[in-house]
Amino acid sequence: MDRLRSESRTYVPASIRAFGEVLHNVGVHLKGEGSFRPIDDKPGFTLDFAKFVGDQKLRGLRKIHLNNSVQDTTCLKEHIASELFRAAQVPVPRVAHALVRLNGRELGLYVVKEGVTREFLSRHFENADGNLYDTDEGHDVDQRMKRHSGRDSTDDQLELKRLAAAAREPDPDRRWELLRQSLDMDAFLAFMAMELMVCHWDGYCLGQNNFRVYHDPRTGKIVFLPSGMDQVFSKADMPWKLDVSGLVARAVMEIPEGRRQYAATFRKLFSALFVSERLTNRVNHLLAGLRPSLKADVFEEVQRDAAQLCAQIAERELSLRKQLSEPEPAAPGFDRDVALLAGWRAFDEPVGGKMLEDLRPDGRGVLRISAGARTSASWRTTVKLKPGRYRFQGRARVIGVTALPFGNSHGASLRVAGKTQRSAELMDTSDWAELKTEFEVRAPEEEVMLICQLRANSGEAWFDKASLSLVRQR
Repeated sequence: MDRLRSESRTYVPASIRAFGEVLHNVGVHLKGEGSFRPIDDKPGFTLDFAKFVGDQKLRGLRKIHLNNSVQDTTCLKEHIASELFRAAQVPVPRVAHALVRLNGRELGLYVVKEGVTREFLSRHFENADGNLYDTDEGHDVDQRMKRHSGRDSTDDQLELKRLAAAAREPDPDRRWELLRQSLDMDAFLAFMAMELMVCHWDGYCLGQNNFRVYHDPRTGKIVFLPSGMDQVFSKADMPWKLDVSGLVARAVMEIPEGRRQYAATFRKLFSALFVSERLTNRVNHLLAGLRPSLKADVFEEVQRDAAQLCAQIAERELSLRKQLSEPEPAAPGFDRDVALLAGWRAFDEPVGGKMLEDLRPDGRGVLRISAGARTSASWRTTVKLKPGRYRFQGRARVIGVTALPFGNSHGASLRVAGKTQRSAELMDTSDWAELKTEFEVRAPEEEVMLICQLRANSGEAWFDKASLSLVRQR
């Protein structure tokens, strides 16, 4: 216990009692990033049964994780998301539940996940001898990753370097060819589609977090594996073609053929798998299985939160059906290299705030965002562009805008999804000001999302609709 207080990530020996069995000298350490809790709280655990004793296993498993689920009080999100990924033929660990006691102290309900070990790999791949890599928060395949298993005598990570080089290839046709040589493309398209479908904002595609990669020796290709899905379904209106940040995901979506195949995969999987009635029935079935094991007050809390999860799933299905029925983005009509922008949609409406299309006193239309606490809201529109340099510009004003206590950007600004640069940021109170940001399109054709954003704790931002335009620079 003292070791776990001071060196929480170091394995220590413990005795484990489960299913009437007792296993001794099991390796135990604490786990979690945002969900991390110290040993005297309600910690998450990794249990390695063979860490100190040869081939010791529990019910055929060498390793399991006990997730404290502090970021998912239903203890059901990981279960539902994992079943969806598995149905999409994406390898994912199995999930169950447990009641945990530590040295006589009741810790309560936990989510159990099997470890991604050789046993797991053997169930999903013909050859389990390949390199399995895990990553720290914020890393990607172009950075050194932690190798968990593999029979190679060296750890040169050549397969990751090949994939990163393919993703950076500037020529779209050549990039697509190289990606298909180093990446299981069908599996990756399904992985991408499911991450966006279940709103896994803390996964690889959107957060460069919570993922593993396996180099399959049989095919010589990389397969991505999802992880950490305890915060899914929380953004019902998340776009299904949101700007992605993962290097490989971005490389695929910048290629017209990649976007086409992603869209086809998403539509196919959504139609086959995302049926809210079926998913909410599954939530209620799992909930019923927990009832006999939980105290009445604990069960009532889980049941209340599970009802909210069911509502989130139903709202996500409705949002996706609406999004998928909308026409594809069109190329803007340029007149003397200037195109006026339309088709604005509200995104991430703030709790305690509001977003609406309004009129100025002089009758000009505005896109308005009134902040609640911790607001990161935006108006967005998407256009198709040919290669070239562009400037996104428009007029905005702010009233009483205060900064968020976190993040690197604040106030009202214009930006382009997937690009690091943005316009100047308006804070406090200001009169109408010109904002602009420049960007380049290199692909033969690219869908570009243009964003009028407010990140604030309070205040209002107004964006003048008639001034929001795109300038094609020669």
